[in-house]
Amino acid sequence: MKKYQQLTIGLAVALVALYYTLRNVSLDEVAGSFKEMDHIYIIPAVLIIALGYVFRAYRWQALLEPTLKVDVLGLYSPMMVGFMGNFLPARAAEVLRPYLLAKKYNITFSAALASVVMERLFDLVMLLLIFVWVFWFEADVFSSNIEFSGFSVQAMAIKFGQVCLIAAGAFAVFIYGLLNHKEKFMRLVRWCTRRLPEKWAEKIEFLVEEFTIGCEVIRNFRSLTKITLHSLLIWVTNIFAFYPLYFAYDLQNKTIASLLILTVMVAILITVVPTPGFLGSYNAGVLIALHNIMGEAELNAISFGMVGWALFAAVILVGGFYFVLHDHMSIKTLVEVEQESESAIEQAEHPRKLD
Repeated sequence: MKKYQQLTIGLAVALVALYYTLRNVSLDEVAGSFKEMDHIYIIPAVLIIALGYVFRAYRWQALLEPTLKVDVLGLYSPMMVGFMGNFLPARAAEVLRPYLLAKKYNITFSAALASVVMERLFDLVMLLLIFVWVFWFEADVFSSNIEFSGFSVQAMAIKFGQVCLIAAGAFAVFIYGLLNHKEKFMRLVRWCTRRLPEKWAEKIEFLVEEFTIGCEVIRNFRSLTKITLHSLLIWVTNIFAFYPLYFAYDLQNKTIASLLILTVMVAILITVVPTPGFLGSYNAGVLIALHNIMGEAELNAISFGMVGWALFAAVILVGGFYFVLHDHMSIKTLVEVEQESESAIEQAEHPRKLD
């Protein structure tokens, strides 16, 4: 029942976002725009998107070095199947990926989860750098008159940037405390868990200990350099995956600044408007960036958003379904694994491998 409620709420939010996106155009107009676009540019867009997941696999390999030595090819299955979790009711990719990895290679869930937390930290830093660039050099394009569902886009962007900064800072302090003041940190953990049943307190301490091992990677300069380089390449592909569609729709503004603004707005909307597979929220972010901010034709912006979302979703779903079949899983099994992954932290056990 909980899953159905999550799916219902997520789809309702997606429909609201899609209504906002499509309210001023007809479906016939959108279909006509699809036909008129230059379809040859879909090929480089898909290739750039796919390349981004190659870089993600190499970054994940570097992040896992303290706990797991694995060939990068072995990471594609848990990575792509895990990302399919964004299309499930709870958008559970961030939990599903480490859970699948832990079951495949028989490592602890908490150690695998640490690698994903480190991913998010590096992604937050990269996103903050883009924010700084946009608001330093392109602040004038964020007019206070631009609104989304009654909210100022300018205020939304500033608040989102502030939250990202706080989150990145909190992650950094947490990891620094674990790595450099472990005994003090563990005493703090024990103080916080002293009122809990002994079983729960031991599990929490076990999770923190394993999580610390996963964070050790940043002490290694070589690994840190690789992770930073791969993070940079991931965000370059994230940004430039949009670029072929600029030519497909012959947009007026084909500048790097436009790409960065588009990246920022999509990042904001898919975060503050959570929907299964980012449907609707992704489209609204594209519409606001291209039409409301950059002044492109509304129909082109809507069609661009539909095609862009479809390409990103296709790469994830095709890759995910390939590895589902390759690993002899089923959709029912995937849903069951998602449910298991949500309770993995509570279990805090050494996971068994997938059959």
